[in-house]
Amino acid sequence: MKDKRKQYRISQFFAIRSILSPSVSPDNRKVAYITNTNGLPNVWTIPIEGGWTSQITLEENAVKAISYSPRKKEIIFQSDYKGDENLQLYLISDEGGEVKNLTPNHKDSQVLFASWNKKGNRILYSSNKRDKRFFDIYVLDLKSGEEKCIREGNNPFVEIAADWSSDERYILLQKFYNNSDQDILIYDISNSDIVNITRHEGSMKNILPKFSRKSDSVYFLTDNNREFLGLARYDIKKRKTEWFVLENWDIDSFTISKSEKYLLYTVNEDGRSKLILMNLKTGKRKKLKIPGGNVLSMTFTPDEKKIILVLDSPQNPNDIYVYDLKKEKIKQITFSMIGGIPKNDFIKPHKIKYKSFDGLEISAYLYIPKGSKNDGSLPGIVWPHGGPEYQEKEIFNKFFQILVNRGYVVIAPNFRGSTGYGKTFQRLIYRDWGGAEFKDVLGAYDYLLNSGYVDKDNIAVVSGSFGGFMVLTCITKAPELWKCAVDIFGPSDLITFVETVPEHWKPAVYELVGDPVRDREFLAQRSPINFVDNIRCPLFIVQGKYDPRVVKAESDQIVEKLKQQNKEVEYLVLEDEGHGFSKVSNQIKVWEMICDFLDRHMKVNQIRID
Repeated sequence: MKDKRKQYRISQFFAIRSILSPSVSPDNRKVAYITNTNGLPNVWTIPIEGGWTSQITLEENAVKAISYSPRKKEIIFQSDYKGDENLQLYLISDEGGEVKNLTPNHKDSQVLFASWNKKGNRILYSSNKRDKRFFDIYVLDLKSGEEKCIREGNNPFVEIAADWSSDERYILLQKFYNNSDQDILIYDISNSDIVNITRHEGSMKNILPKFSRKSDSVYFLTDNNREFLGLARYDIKKRKTEWFVLENWDIDSFTISKSEKYLLYTVNEDGRSKLILMNLKTGKRKKLKIPGGNVLSMTFTPDEKKIILVLDSPQNPNDIYVYDLKKEKIKQITFSMIGGIPKNDFIKPHKIKYKSFDGLEISAYLYIPKGSKNDGSLPGIVWPHGGPEYQEKEIFNKFFQILVNRGYVVIAPNFRGSTGYGKTFQRLIYRDWGGAEFKDVLGAYDYLLNSGYVDKDNIAVVSGSFGGFMVLTCITKAPELWKCAVDIFGPSDLITFVETVPEHWKPAVYELVGDPVRDREFLAQRSPINFVDNIRCPLFIVQGKYDPRVVKAESDQIVEKLKQQNKEVEYLVLEDEGHGFSKVSNQIKVWEMICDFLDRHMKVNQIRID
């Protein structure tokens, strides 16, 4: 009997636009955002009521973030060179036209935008121009072009500007020790005094600090003495911190309206967003009715009448929605779904849980092709996510939809080390890469087998970044399980990996992974490149030439070793990409090659292509 499932072309999936980073014009009329409609992320605008979109930039490199001026019809955007992550700042009118490079003296450095001042004539940012290990804080006068370094960084841990007080006297600094441990500091420009408002022992998240409207207090997220993030407020005069909002899961983002009338925050309930609006005058809270899934971004309009949201769910790729606070109605104003694939042909995953080797409960998502029979005949994919401090959520995942559309069952586990399940769970992966979380991933393999859908002799492991390291770990430490594997820019040698990450990352990476001197023997034991002899299955490796996080040598060295042993390996290097691929043409190329590789090595039912 012929399989009635429809198989779509890879290009149809990548015709679906990515939409992110909305920013609202000061006159409340336009929303600027980033989308890859023309094949590369650029700046576009759309009227706030919806309608005709306008392309504002046509950059040769991907635009990564944007921010509207608080006073003028101008937009600052950030962009790097072919994915090297050395972000620079640029200014352009929201009507388009000439692009002005604001940081020409910071070439080959990482420039991180923090804030406009209230008048919109000066900006605050951080840069590691002076020394790649440290970030200094700068203020730039947009009219005169005068740039002034107002604080030199000399701490081994990353310390960057996060916000600017309304009177421009104080700066909030975010200090990163690692992804589960940060501090927030207030720096007084007038006298160089600095106060650590979150001083603590042990590990404690303290993130997203923002000044209040009068700059007399600081709002921030913290997990101080609890497992999950709550919203706290620090009184600058009293030097006292109090809880402001607590939930049973992480509050993972928040924003405050211009006059401080409203607070809006999201709660991450096991991979699904709950959106709460709080009236700060009355203290009343209410859950906003929005399409299910996840809130990827949110901001108030300057007049506080509307909320601009980017929403996403498994059958609805990310789009911009406008929520009218008075009418309590929501309207979609962008439509990313082009490419000719009906929404109903996307798969809603099953949220599942399983016990790992030591009894720890692991959450995961299981994607099953439509119309599949529980007869043990389907090919399976285990996908351990990157990060590793990241969480698979109930979102539209283009990669999973491609694979499941081609007949693969996909399981995506949130192994120990993932975010969203408390700080104790997240810390379990520190200095244990390739240890207990590897066994959690093997538990996902076992779940696939026990599901009854999958052929035990037809399972692959596929992923990127940390997930690529886990792919290599799987095929070297449990080689008998896998039909084939795909590693997308994964570290192959933990020693060379930690030695070659960006300089300002090294203290945090040493804490997360291990010190290349003190922990050398341990890191060698956990490095897949030292166990290449064990690999039995065909391997496909994909790498970006300009990747600063997992440098090209990480892939080069394991490919060379595999070839020396006459192991079956295919290798693709993208000459104009970094860590993650920005160009739609490259995304299509990579996924056509991945799917061709999987289809050649795994038994997949032939299905009709529409």
